[in-house]
Amino acid sequence: MPFLPRLATTLLGVLLGSLAAHAAQAPEPHIYYSLVPGHYLFIGKEPDGGPTYSGTAVIRFENQALTLIKTLNGQTTTAIGKVERAVMGEAEVLRFSWPGHSSTCLVRGDLDNYSRLTCYWIKAGIEHLEPGLEAYFPTETWPGHQHE
Repeated sequence: MPFLPRLATTLLGVLLGSLAAHAAQAPEPHIYYSLVPGHYLFIGKEPDGGPTYSGTAVIRFENQALTLIKTLNGQTTTAIGKVERAVMGEAEVLRFSWPGHSSTCLVRGDLDNYSRLTCYWIKAGIEHLEPGLEAYFPTETWPGHQHE
């Protein structure tokens, strides 16, 4: 076989082999898993016109999911969140679930390039007239809120 066709065949084999190896690798985690972890202050409103409230939260990436640890009136709850594609609008959202309720959150950046979350939430098994609302504000750059 002449030199050039043999070289072309070899290069094609290497290229196809490297493409197959790249395709076989595990996909990279969604960018939200690296953007969202941090410390937050949140404000919210209970479903169906209920009272407003506020608290603090920490979000961590662990076990291929986001763990949301919320503290409200001295009580701490933990939720697990995953990135999903919303049916309406086909946007990527974070969905958190706790025993008894779930939330769907949009993620956007603030002016310091930290994530802000805006969420709807509902209690399981209840048809609400209005969902609950929560907004999470990053506190990383706030004076007096530095975290280790």
